[in-house]
Amino acid sequence: MFSKEQLKEIENMGIEISPKSEKVKGFSPNKFASYIADNLKIINNKDYFYVYKDGVWKKLDDMYLFQKLRNKLHTYFDDIWSLKIENEYIQALKRIVYYGGDLNANKRYINLLNGMFDLETFTLVEHSPKFYSSIQLPITLKRDVDCPNFKKFLGQCFSGDEEAINLAQEWAGYLLTAETRAQKALILYGLGKNGKGVFIDIISELIGEDNISSIAMNELHRPFSRVCIYGKLANISNENEFNGRSFNTQYLKAIVGEDNINAEQKHQPVFNFKPTVKLVFTTNNLPHTNDGGYALMRRLCMLHFTNTVKEEDRDMHLKDKLRSELDAIFLWALEGLKRLKENNYKFSECKSSNDLLKQYEKELNPMILFFEQCVIKCESTHKENNKIIYNTYREWARANGMEGQAKISVQKFWKKFEEYAKSLGYDCRSGKSNAFRYHTGVRIIGDFRISLADSRIAGQLGG
Repeated sequence: MFSKEQLKEIENMGIEISPKSEKVKGFSPNKFASYIADNLKIINNKDYFYVYKDGVWKKLDDMYLFQKLRNKLHTYFDDIWSLKIENEYIQALKRIVYYGGDLNANKRYINLLNGMFDLETFTLVEHSPKFYSSIQLPITLKRDVDCPNFKKFLGQCFSGDEEAINLAQEWAGYLLTAETRAQKALILYGLGKNGKGVFIDIISELIGEDNISSIAMNELHRPFSRVCIYGKLANISNENEFNGRSFNTQYLKAIVGEDNINAEQKHQPVFNFKPTVKLVFTTNNLPHTNDGGYALMRRLCMLHFTNTVKEEDRDMHLKDKLRSELDAIFLWALEGLKRLKENNYKFSECKSSNDLLKQYEKELNPMILFFEQCVIKCESTHKENNKIIYNTYREWARANGMEGQAKISVQKFWKKFEEYAKSLGYDCRSGKSNAFRYHTGVRIIGDFRISLADSRIAGQLGG
């Protein structure tokens, strides 16, 4: 015999029983779904179920949820479940607890273990499911703590470069948030054992393993890979991801540029989302890409780890020492975040970072070096013959071992030439006279300049 309380729960669960035999007469999937919604803090967002626990909305594994609901259904009777019934109450539950907003949309707060940290007031407020936060850092806010070992470590990594340390501090703070308005990706660059691995490991511990993905940059074009960055704070790929291959920048620019992107879980519908993730990768060799344009360069920020630590000078217990300072490192990172916010999410100037980025840009875009060595700005009335410009570039490229550039097509050359001239503010325009095609506002100079006669011999038309 069931008690009154049990009979009431059975009824609420949507199970209809015979008053005399107490055997199951019927079942309502809709009522069971409502019962679950009333007794469990659960939502469905982007076709994922989340349950609210310990101050954060945690994504549920589908099979884990299905198992728990089946067990609940069989609290009093063990022969109700079927796949058909499960599909019915799961579909009903999705509709009852549907949340159509974006998770982690309120970027004013950072979810910590002991509360929501307000980035405007730098105070803690109580957790609430109404924040719809699915990202929680594994950090408890503590005041009046310091991180001397970490600060010493940074001084060694950057050879005492205060600008680089400040930039690292701002990035550490930025990575702790769901904010993306800085619109930058971070490259950690340095040869050999220089601390970049330890640095990113410690920052990763602040962020939390659950809040990090590690999709290779070359995999971001795949919808099944992009789903892994959904709801993450950082995507960190290591220096081995490129393996000498050129990487596609399309989705790097889209993610960093705060565009909506789509993703797909296997056997689930495609969905669109605006990423909260920041892209970070570490490398000993700057990766090659065919995209060396301004659109890419303005999305990149570099930290140059300049100091290689000798084998005999390495502290084998360094990570343990730094882990013991995580609460203080969090406060240190918040200082950087505060500075970044006050500067309208523009990172502080850092000469070593800028120099490295310019070097990288030149490697990716030979047109920069060509202009530096062979092109000057001049009066807009000057008409430089296209044949001379184009064939001088080919000769210059060949002399510098750039065989691919020496064979560049006419159309591709002029596109890159005009784009870069425009970026420099040159009044460079194409034109045509009765005698030849030309560009205004530029003059070819230097030892590589070829004569018009040589250009004719080259047999190429710069048109």
